[in-house]
Amino acid sequence: MAIRQSGTSLIELMIAMVISLFILSGVVVVFINMKQSFTNQDQLALLEDNERLALSILTSTSQSAGYFPDPVNNSLASLLIADSNTSYGPLVAGQAVNGTTGTGTGSASDKLILRYATASGDGILNCLGGTNTSGTTQVYVNTFSISAANELQCSLNGATPVPLVSGVSGFSVTYGVDTNGNGYVDTYMSATQVQSGGYWALARSIRVTLTFTTSFSASGAQTQTTQWVQNISLMGRAI
Repeated sequence: MAIRQSGTSLIELMIAMVISLFILSGVVVVFINMKQSFTNQDQLALLEDNERLALSILTSTSQSAGYFPDPVNNSLASLLIADSNTSYGPLVAGQAVNGTTGTGTGSASDKLILRYATASGDGILNCLGGTNTSGTTQVYVNTFSISAANELQCSLNGATPVPLVSGVSGFSVTYGVDTNGNGYVDTYMSATQVQSGGYWALARSIRVTLTFTTSFSASGAQTQTTQWVQNISLMGRAI
């Protein structure tokens, strides 16, 4: 009696291999999609953290502009004296806010200068997160700008700028000015317009516009931009 040979034929083996490849391809696609999704979630979380941090630093520092300790024995002009430093000025006596109008985005964006005096141990933060522990009254000049690497940076008292927040490609600042003396903002002007009109002492608020950039994998690594606009009153003045 002839014995029939049993087992897997070549055709059956090839079919099994093709099916396995299809299954493997599906698994790979699912893995790649999941990885892109997690990457995008991480990038979105980082973007949101950057937005919160940038606005928090700008708001805190802006609201301190014009602050000075012991108003019974001091005046703003006596502590914020005239300063001819061209890296953030010149500033006249008592001037707490200054700025320049940029010509574009990135490092060509606007600059914002905020000045105030602090007593030792009063806990008022500068733009780098430090406080006055010197034992004497100190004046802080905080200069915000955008670096060539798209970072919000700050220079303290004219020193080398320190990066604060990454992924910031644009920084625009306008100033709310009280032109009729009623205590409320009448119009918003650029730094150039405020300087031309001699309105720095009349600035009651600032409006900052930050442009954030990020790349999402699902969009083919195309750069996405998001803008945040924030109105900030200066030393509790009305917006």
